[in-house]
Amino acid sequence: MPSILMIDDDDEFSGLTSEFFTRRGYSVELATGGKVGLAKVAASPPDLIFLDIMMPDMNGIEVLRELGSDYDTAGIPVLVMSSRDVDAGMQRMFSQERNFKGFVPKPTNFDTLEMKVAGLLRVH
Repeated sequence: MPSILMIDDDDEFSGLTSEFFTRRGYSVELATGGKVGLAKVAASPPDLIFLDIMMPDMNGIEVLRELGSDYDTAGIPVLVMSSRDVDAGMQRMFSQERNFKGFVPKPTNFDTLEMKVAGLLRVH
């Protein structure tokens, strides 16, 4: 069963996303912030990470850089989720990180997201 770690401080969105993917056979674990998320990745690396950009303890780019700097986590694909518009500068900044596999708008179309996840996990 593929595993997903969702690092996001939005409990409602995390709950809906977790429920959707759990019903489809994924194992989903939640982390409410970057530091907790990094600790969970270190303890049990997931197959894929959903990562929010704006969180109180660490922002998404900080988490992404931490993941990319560690040999054990550098290969985990990360989809970055945001309710904010992503400008060209932010797109360039995230695109330079090796784990980054794309942006996902919040709220999202879960069927489209599931196709992205399936594609990444086949390649991964």
